Amino acid sequence: MALVVACASVSATVSPQAFAEPNKEELSKARARFQQATELEQAGNWASALQQFREVGQVRMTPQVRYHIALCEEKLGKLVAALGGFELALSEADSLGPDFRSEVEEKTNALRERIPKIILERGDGAEAATIELDGISLGASSVGVEVPLDPGPHQISARASGYEAYTDTIEVPEKETKHVVVTLTKIEESVPPTRGEKEGPAAPVAPQSHPIRTVAYVVGGVGAASLLSSGYFYLKRQSQINTLNDLCGGSGQCPANVDAGQVNDHRSKLNTYDALMKITLIGGPILIAGAVVLLVFEPKLQKPTTTGLHINPAAPGANVGGFSLAGAF
Repeated sequence: MALVVACASVSATVSPQAFAEPNKEELSKARARFQQATELEQAGNWASALQQFREVGQVRMTPQVRYHIALCEEKLGKLVAALGGFELALSEADSLGPDFRSEVEEKTNALRERIPKIILERGDGAEAATIELDGISLGASSVGVEVPLDPGPHQISARASGYEAYTDTIEVPEKETKHVVVTLTKIEESVPPTRGEKEGPAAPVAPQSHPIRTVAYVVGGVGAASLLSSGYFYLKRQSQINTLNDLCGGSGQCPANVDAGQVNDHRSKLNTYDALMKITLIGGPILIAGAVVLLVFEPKLQKPTTTGLHINPAAPGANVGGFSLAGAF
């Protein structure tokens, strides 16, 4: 709940600026950053160029910016994301003329042929299993059909009640389609010994953990993390206050020579960090207190007791007519 409130606070703080039309100064900085990103791209520094192009796109996203973002993603091996970027740029390419459209269309078609695919099918025991690809659960529409992937290793896992867990890692090269059939092995049930067979010593039984105890640990952990986060947000808040004091000299009115956009940016960050600090500072102790309450009122698991008395015919050590008494209390 604390995280949901925090996200809502951040959204309320930054959303008016995120959708505002950029001013001349912001556009000028974006053009300069676009030039820097282009130079990084020409030097083969794809990761840094990608970051710069994305920052330009936050100011204004154009077909050219989409194209360069997709180009950097392609060079970094993120082929699926790159294809989506090229297709978006292609849908807007007519606004920049036929030459640009031809270039984007050529890159899109060439990349589409390079992207590898995998087909996962249900085999024996996996008819109702949950199948995951790289930790993401696949829906029914994604099983038995081609799924595009980036080149490289990919992990497949599956699980179903009564069956052993399935895991496998598949290497998928460019331009290839891998076909994998997921099969699960049924867990064999232990057979009790027949009469006359001597049972071995019983294995020690691990103490059972009540679900409420697990919930309490999780809630307490989140509360502790929330308190730690409040300290982090406090430091970030103080940093913004110090920066504003340096710019404005500790007064509410800043000199005319100070960049108003820079001041507003720092004030916005200050408000965000201040809200997050308060939320996590209040939410942390509440969650920890809730965890303590859960632990205090946790139901105590009691070992079942068995009482009874029965006669064992011809039991070892029988001393009365071949019979002996045995009981458990």
